[in-house]
Amino acid sequence: MKNKTVALVPVREGSERVEDKNFKPFVNDKSLLELKIEQLKQAQCFDHIYVSSDSGKAKNIAINKGVEFLPRAAEMCRSDICWADAVEHIMGTIQGNPIVMWALTTSPLFSNFTDTVQKFLQNRKQHDSLITVLAKKSFFLNKHGRGINYNPGYWHPYSQELETYYEVTGACYMGLKSDMVKWKYWFGIRPYLYTVSFIESIDIDTQEDFTMAQQLYRACIPLQQEEK
Repeated sequence: MKNKTVALVPVREGSERVEDKNFKPFVNDKSLLELKIEQLKQAQCFDHIYVSSDSGKAKNIAINKGVEFLPRAAEMCRSDICWADAVEHIMGTIQGNPIVMWALTTSPLFSNFTDTVQKFLQNRKQHDSLITVLAKKSFFLNKHGRGINYNPGYWHPYSQELETYYEVTGACYMGLKSDMVKWKYWFGIRPYLYTVSFIESIDIDTQEDFTMAQQLYRACIPLQQEEK
């Protein structure tokens, strides 16, 4: 029997670094949560779209946007909660055993969900999960100034000859619900690395990130839509 595919948007009302991050206007009077829901609906590849939170604001937005709200216990929305417990709790609020995509509001410039789902489904035999990553060929040093991925000196290789490292962007994670319950985590030991562009990798963690993402969204998204 084919597993359904669902999108899950986890949000908290409190934010330590950016006040009211998920709910204040981001672009065209839309909040990050509203924008993410719209992106997921436009993908048209999900059997259900869920918003998981204990927030009344999140519930109202979910209802107004025509998606489903999954109540989350207040203690599972605290910033100091063990994430393994939060994953297990949130998975317990989803019916059945679908493929779950965690779609985070903090990555507003990533919206290629249709291709992401297709890539996961095509590679399920070899990979137990999917994560979005940014490929990097850079010269890394540790705090002592010593090379991590190269030996500094006139003999060092060109950057394109360096081994590729992959930074987890947090835009989305995919896996089977029962596997996530087992892992108590977003992804397993054999993830498919879905490479995104630098623009798509932008993650909002600070007010500076929020402002930069706003400016990039206004500059880049209209151009991308014209190209389509």
